Amino acid sequence: MEKTFLKSKKLKKYIQNYTKQALFISFFLLNHFLFSQVKVTYEVTYKPDTTENKFNREDMSLKHFEGKSYFYNETKFKLDSIYDKITAEFLRTGITPNVSLKYELNFGIYKDFTKQEIYEIQNISSRDFMFKINLSKQNWNIDRKTKKIHNYSCKKATINFGGRLWEAWFTDEIPINDGPYKFSGLPGLILEIYDSEKDYHFLATGISKQIENFRLPTSFFKTSQENFLKLKNKLITDPPLFVRESVTKNNNIKMKGTDGNNLESSELYNRITKEFNGFIKVHNNPIEKKTIWIR
Repeated sequence: MEKTFLKSKKLKKYIQNYTKQALFISFFLLNHFLFSQVKVTYEVTYKPDTTENKFNREDMSLKHFEGKSYFYNETKFKLDSIYDKITAEFLRTGITPNVSLKYELNFGIYKDFTKQEIYEIQNISSRDFMFKINLSKQNWNIDRKTKKIHNYSCKKATINFGGRLWEAWFTDEIPINDGPYKFSGLPGLILEIYDSEKDYHFLATGISKQIENFRLPTSFFKTSQENFLKLKNKLITDPPLFVRESVTKNNNIKMKGTDGNNLESSELYNRITKEFNGFIKVHNNPIEKKTIWIR
């Protein structure tokens, strides 16, 4: 009778332990599933010109869905369709569009963690180019320091990347090893990251569930990193390159300025060159040093 009681007691304890383990595993899997589909909005504060103590602010978003993510500029995403219409109108009427760009962070990042691949999207001269980049493993140094961001417990980590020393704050309460821009590889989502000079600062301002899988825009020109850099260098030496190609293909086009007066092609090319070089002059502080920031 006593042996039967002991066996019953052991069995009960075994069942209790097994149930706890099963519940823990189920909770872990549920937690991982819930946070494998997330959208994070970041406020990006940056200083484009090292000669001026002025900062710009833009909103960028990170969509992470089951092992893949897309980091992009919210304003650019909304304006893409408008610029397609403007380009078509220019080719039809020849009137130079009087529309100012309302964003300057003209890049996007696509990560495919299932294939260990990362792609960069760069917008230059109103064209989006997508290319695979060779990015070595990011070697983070995790600190003991902690702080709260939006009620999430965060840990500190640092890394040297792109010629800058970066300080990141990540939370393992959202168990995805992702973050803004090209940053990833930490045991949790990066909610805040900034460089030691405080020229660039990414701060999560909103986190929501990503209900459905995202789709990359179909307008991207897919190329290699090598070919993109060659094209970029061509534009630096010849800013009106793309516009000249469009004008050449449409021989009958008569160009007009925003005032409605006729505009010679040479005058248009000079304007483009002046604006292009003027942009580079006041955008001498790219997120990755030793690169040239163009649009």
